[in-house]
Amino acid sequence: KSRPERVLTPLNGVHRAVVMAIERGKLQNLIFDNQALFSHRALAALFGVILRLPPIKQAMASKQMKSRYLERLIEKMDA
Repeated sequence: KSRPERVLTPLNGVHRAVVMAIERGKLQNLIFDNQALFSHRALAALFGVILRLPPIKQAMASKQMKSRYLERLIEKMDA
C-alpha cells in the first residue's frame, strides 16, 4: 500500500538545496546569490516575477525570451 503523498528524497546536497529553494519560492535567490551587482539583483527580481506567474503567462514569457534555461526552470517549478 503506497503512501497518499510521496516524499522526494534528495540525491545529494545540491539537489536538496534546489528542492528547498523551489519549495520556499526562492529559486531566483539561489541562482543569483551574489546580489552585489545591480544586474544580478535585476535578474533575480525578473526570474522571481516570472516564476510566480500563472502557467499560461509563464509560457508566454518563455516563448518571448526563447530561453531553454527559463523553460526548464518553469518545468521544474510546475512539477
